[in-house]
Amino acid sequence: MEFSSGWGVGPAFDGREPVVEISGSVPTARDAQQVAELLFGAGWRVRKQSWTEFEAEHTYARLSVLPLDPVVFTGEIAIDGITAFVETFGRTGHRCTIELYDPDSGELLIERPVRPVGRGPGC
Repeated sequence: MEFSSGWGVGPAFDGREPVVEISGSVPTARDAQQVAELLFGAGWRVRKQSWTEFEAEHTYARLSVLPLDPVVFTGEIAIDGITAFVETFGRTGHRCTIELYDPDSGELLIERPVRPVGRGPGC
């Protein structure tokens, strides 16, 4: 799938409160393009941020997807959207890690591995 630098269809981040900063990785993804496609397929809007980086939004989150090894995501997420975000990876058979940070202090609030559905406990 090809993404442009302009936003496609899909819901925009609505900035609902409270919001925490999120970062994590998707070690089971082959590249950032695959993560972008996974999010798009789950109803997110996605655009290219650069030649190899992507930006993705849903009503509850705004993320950058970076082509590192493993693929990394970082951004902000509404607390009430965390479960939906985690389920997006689990339903597609991908494993990921998430870290949540206080947006004011930068303090690490939680760090967890996330496994695919049916392969052990999730978050």
